[in-house]
Amino acid sequence: MDNQTILILSFIAYSAFIIGVGLYSARLRKKTTDDFVLANRELGPWAAALSASASSESGWVMLGLVGEAFAMGMAAFWIVPGIAAGYLFNWFVLAERLRKHSHATGSVTLTQFLIHRFDVRSGAIRWISIIIVTASLGFYIAAQMTAAGKSFNAVFDLPYWLGVLAGAFIILAYTITGGFRAISWTDIIQALFMMIALIGMPLVMLNVAGGYGAIVDKIAATSPELLTFSGGKAGLALLGFVVGSLGIGLGYPGQPHVLARFMASKDTAVVNKARFIAMGWMVVTYIGAVFFGLFSRAYYGTLTDPEQALPLACGELLPPVLAGFVVAAIVAAICSTADSQLIVVSSTWSRDVFARGSEKTGETDGFAKYLRRDRTILIALAVLSVLLALTESRVVFWFVLYAWAGLGAGFGPVVILGLLWKRTNKAGAVAGMLTGALTVVIWRNVPALKSALYELVPAFVLATLAVVTVSLLTSSNENAEPMHQPER
Repeated sequence: MDNQTILILSFIAYSAFIIGVGLYSARLRKKTTDDFVLANRELGPWAAALSASASSESGWVMLGLVGEAFAMGMAAFWIVPGIAAGYLFNWFVLAERLRKHSHATGSVTLTQFLIHRFDVRSGAIRWISIIIVTASLGFYIAAQMTAAGKSFNAVFDLPYWLGVLAGAFIILAYTITGGFRAISWTDIIQALFMMIALIGMPLVMLNVAGGYGAIVDKIAATSPELLTFSGGKAGLALLGFVVGSLGIGLGYPGQPHVLARFMASKDTAVVNKARFIAMGWMVVTYIGAVFFGLFSRAYYGTLTDPEQALPLACGELLPPVLAGFVVAAIVAAICSTADSQLIVVSSTWSRDVFARGSEKTGETDGFAKYLRRDRTILIALAVLSVLLALTESRVVFWFVLYAWAGLGAGFGPVVILGLLWKRTNKAGAVAGMLTGALTVVIWRNVPALKSALYELVPAFVLATLAVVTVSLLTSSNENAEPMHQPER
């Protein structure tokens, strides 16, 4: 049996295992309307921590960040403290507050949290939220499909389009059956494989390249700027790069697929344990990804697409069986984000658009009808994301960051202030969401602004100012207190 066949068989074995875990989880499904979208709010600490982590990182770390470190060298480390700050704030400040509020109001989507917090009758909050979720996560899911296409192309030499379709098939195979419970279970396995891959592969590359000293000497001889934290930048260009890199962490409070894990956590004890698991995972994977990208630069010199460094190295440097498993881990990481985002968007449309229409006509939606509607919308979204990914093979790193910024600025300030500041009101929330989302789009599409600073930073700041200013100006006209229902 040749090496390529062994690699393919080991990849298929891992993928079949992941799909099997997802399908098995469906047997534990409860016949409640919360189960498909929040696993009946029963996540334990490991599932909450690793599912939140895997669903937010995925192909962006294993392909995107590796590729960025390949191109930027040590300067890519500026991303790590910003990400760490985002993790800390989410887990230690927001997680428990959001869990309590969503349990108390019965909210299963971010849109429902916002309308319960500000005004259950607000069509503006509902529709602005739905548009931001759909547009941003549509791009985000397409980025994961792009990452899948690149991975299959690098390792198995499959055409890019076929790799996109293969990734979509793996995702849908278990997501439409097991829902949120399936993706949470599979995320645990995928997150652990991501961590193993990003610990093991830098060590393999370090050995193959002749040790750290040899790597440094080789890079210094050709691109010495890669060994500095400035990456060859200076002045305002360096300031914009550092602030933009640190500012990536601002996006965490606004990611619906991450916040859903807080809402699905079983109790306070789960959140308290999960926060430390998540922090440990983040530190290991991010540092491993940057070092691997740097080591790969010394080993390869140049690559047509630096984002293919990890799958290429797996195919070249590992025994076929191990290579198959590591490549499967890469694809699994991609799946762990795409499946979560598909659930978020489908549940948003199912619960916040179509279910609302049914309520108006007096129609009662039971478990079976919710489930059919969730699955139908999920498949439709997957098809649209695949079509977007097939239009062009984009750079995953920046493709993801555009969607990340839209969600981070559109929701982050509103979620933070909505949970921490009682005077935040509906008018402030609407102003903040519109300001954040529109600033991201405008900033991204003005070349001079785009090159100066990552769009999330100014959009987040302006959205925060909008929420505070408008809330203060209209505070006498609105009741700013959260609207609660008895905890279920």
